This record gives sequence, structure tokens and C-alpha cells, in this order.
Amino acid sequence: MKMSKTDRNQQLLNWLNSEKYKDQNDLNHHKNKLISDLKKIKKEELFREPEKLSLWKKIKVLILGK
Repeated sequence: MKMSKTDRNQQLLNWLNSEKYKDQNDLNHHKNKLISDLKKIKKEELFREPEKLSLWKKIKVLILGK
């Protein structure tokens, strides 16, 4: 039995829509994973506060350099 052109086009269209749906789900999954990974990072890990130098450490830096 010969398949009509419209049946073939409909099959291709259905396939395309299912692939788009899979891709969208995959994209959403990766976005949510990235968001959760970013939320786990602590602020202190990204922006470290400079160490407060004592007077002796300041003198040591002046004499010896960094």
C-alpha cells in the first residue's frame, strides 16, 4: 500500500514536534541543575574578604615585600 504524501508529511511533523519537546525538556533539566548548583555556592567562596593584617604582619610585608 502506498503512503500518501500528506501522511508522510504528518509523520515528519509529528517526529519534529516530539524532538522539539525532548530538546525543551532536556534544556529545562540542565537549566534547573545549573540553578541548583549555583545556589549551593556560598557567597564567601566567591568573594573572599581580605585578611586583616596585624601590625607585625604589616611590618614584615614592608621589610620583606609580599
